Amino acid sequence: MAFTDDSPSPSATATYIASLARASLVAEARLTPKPGLVDAVSNGAHTDMDITTFLASARALEPLFVEYVEAGMVCGDATPSELAAEMRAIGIRAEAAMFAATDGVNTHKGANFTFALILGATGALVSRGHVLPFAPEDTTAMFRLVARMAEGLLDHDVRELRQRTQAGDTNLTHGERLLLERGMQGVRGEAAQGYPLLRSTVLPYLHEAEPRIAQAASAREELLRCLVKIMAVLEDTNVVHRGGPDALVDHRAYCHRLDAAALPYTQLIDALAAYDETLTRRNVSPGGAADLLSLGIFLGLLEGLFGVDALAYETAPTEIY
Repeated sequence: MAFTDDSPSPSATATYIASLARASLVAEARLTPKPGLVDAVSNGAHTDMDITTFLASARALEPLFVEYVEAGMVCGDATPSELAAEMRAIGIRAEAAMFAATDGVNTHKGANFTFALILGATGALVSRGHVLPFAPEDTTAMFRLVARMAEGLLDHDVRELRQRTQAGDTNLTHGERLLLERGMQGVRGEAAQGYPLLRSTVLPYLHEAEPRIAQAASAREELLRCLVKIMAVLEDTNVVHRGGPDALVDHRAYCHRLDAAALPYTQLIDALAAYDETLTRRNVSPGGAADLLSLGIFLGLLEGLFGVDALAYETAPTEIY
């Protein structure tokens, strides 16, 4: 999708890329069963949201996703810090749109941060001549740009947090508290490192699973297995916030064993459903893993590993959507 006389306009390209981002959020939300997380048949450990809340959030964010890509195209030759500043400005409005659509419920705050960087960087690369679908080397270039964008944001946020606490401000988010108290950088740190888990685990798995995941009948299974792999290694600040450091240790150990077991599909579904009950009872939700999975789905779509049609999987026999 290079910019030639017969190519789609930059606006059409931005709209298309944003539609892939929204489809990724919807596909992650509909994936069932997800332990402790909202899915098509369960609210998991959440009492203030359900699948309809997530679908409304994704719908509200899509126009802002277009803006992220378009801004990246316009600012393609800007420095990473300038590009990041532009994404932050749009991101504030995107977050407000999300809260307006969900009556104040935080469904995609972390995902919004992540997609702001990814979509802005994608737009910048497209404006420099990278074509769709991305090849793996295009995705690598995007990760490098995102890392440079996020480094400045992380430094800025840490300095600002320290200034706020020194001034007596105690109104911090859970992620901000963990960053200051435990040095857990969460989504900021993942971005500043160029998303190492996506590069080392998620994308290699999706590439290996490409022949299977391209079919809707198999996509659900492959994405659930991918989620388990993410949960087995991610330092998920959402888990620490709700259950403490020991909960993260237990959670990752369980998911590591589940991944290593390579259970047949029906047994995997049973194990995940049982673990959903466990995490729901413990009020633990691995939201960081869900965000990374949605990003992995987006990158799979961007690279053409599978199409949106493959994400029209049946999530559960009782689904009514």
